[in-house]
Amino acid sequence: MVDLYKLIHPKDHCHGLSEMDFNTLFTLDRPVIFNFHGYPWLIHKLTYARSNQDRIHVRGYKEKGNINTPMELAIRNQIDRFDLVIDVINRVPSLGATAAHLKEQMKDAIIENLNYAVEFGKDKDELVNWQWPF
Repeated sequence: MVDLYKLIHPKDHCHGLSEMDFNTLFTLDRPVIFNFHGYPWLIHKLTYARSNQDRIHVRGYKEKGNINTPMELAIRNQIDRFDLVIDVINRVPSLGATAAHLKEQMKDAIIENLNYAVEFGKDKDELVNWQWPF
């Protein structure tokens, strides 16, 4: 279980992490990318009192259109594995040019998976049947 109240500043909730613990966990000078199963604004509201807000980026549910498959839902809300990789490449300056080819592969994968979902009405078997190898 995850206690989202840990994100709140301790002056606003007794479960909140101290500023030192929060910054030790999330750092002050690195981008923080949340992939959240709910609405992104919730994480922003929980962390509003934390320092250096521009480092916090949240992906989550956006309610965009009719969704046919789980992967299509994830892609439309930019919470899929491909968009997360692109987000990291865009936000970590040292990755820039060295990861440009990977960024293009991720964009191609998004298009390929959306086209597959539209054509066949389901996600690719390699995604549906994937299992953690460890």
